[in-house]
Amino acid sequence: MAGVLFANSAAAAPVTENWTGESPHFSQTSAPGGTVGTVSTSGADDGRALRLTLDARPGVGPGNGVEIISNDRTYRYGTYGTRIRTADCTGQGRLGVVTGTFTYSSNHADENGNGLPDNDEIDIEVLCAQPHVVWLTIWTDYDGATGAVRKISRAIDMRTGKVLHNCYMHVLGGPCQPELPGENSPASVTPVPGFDSSKQFRTFMFDWQPDSVTFWGYDDSGRKNVLWEYRGPASRIPDKPSAFLQNVWHTDAWDPLDGPAREQPRTAISAHVDSTTLPR
Repeated sequence: MAGVLFANSAAAAPVTENWTGESPHFSQTSAPGGTVGTVSTSGADDGRALRLTLDARPGVGPGNGVEIISNDRTYRYGTYGTRIRTADCTGQGRLGVVTGTFTYSSNHADENGNGLPDNDEIDIEVLCAQPHVVWLTIWTDYDGATGAVRKISRAIDMRTGKVLHNCYMHVLGGPCQPELPGENSPASVTPVPGFDSSKQFRTFMFDWQPDSVTFWGYDDSGRKNVLWEYRGPASRIPDKPSAFLQNVWHTDAWDPLDGPAREQPRTAISAHVDSTTLPR
C-alpha cells in the first residue's frame, strides 16, 4: 500500500504488529472514507500507533469507511486481537460510528446447505456513542437482500461487568432464538470501573477453534478477563479461511442499547491501533 507505513512483525508466533514502520501483513482497502498512517500518541506501549481516520460526513456502511485488511486471506483457527483506542465522538452528539476488529470470509456460497449465503465472520465492535459497551458477534450466514441471518451476539457493559444482550438471530433485528447450552457463558465478567475504550487503549482478543470461540480482555490489574466462552453448536462457528480486518465506519441503522445514534461525524474522527495480533 503506497504512502502508508506499517510495523514489522515479531518473528515468533503469534505475529504481532506494533505499527511503527512498514508491514508485510496488512494493506489499506479501496474504501474511500478516510486515511491510515502511523503517528505518535500517548498511551501506546511504544509511543506509536496506527491511526484510522474516518472523514467528516462519510457515506453509510463499511465500504464508505476506512479499513485495513490482512494480505493473507486464508487465516483460520488461532488467536487474534488488538490493542486499540476506539473512535472518540466526544462533542459531536450521538454518532453512528463503529470501530471494528474482525475475521471475514469472502466466500458467500451456501456451502453449509441452509439456503442462505455463507457469511463467516467473528467481530469485536464498539459503537462510538456507547464506548463502555463491547459487542462480540459470531456469524455464519447473511442474506443482505432479505435480512435473513445466522448470528449470535453478546453485548457487555464493561464498567459493571453485566451482560446486556446475548442473542442468536434468524433475522436482523428479529427475536432471539431459544438459547442453547454453551452459548451464554460466563454470566458476567469482571467489572472495569470507568471503562471507556475511546479514552484508553484496551486489549481485546479471541481464540477461534472448530468447536469454540473464546473472547477476552484484561482488567486494570492486568488479569485476563474472559468476556465470552462460546461453546454452542459447532455449526454456529465459522470454518472458512478468512482475512483479518480493522475498520472505522458510519452506520445509520445500528443503535446502541441506550437509544438512537445515527448522526454523521461533522469532523474527522479517529481510532488508534497500538498493536494487532495474528495467528502464524
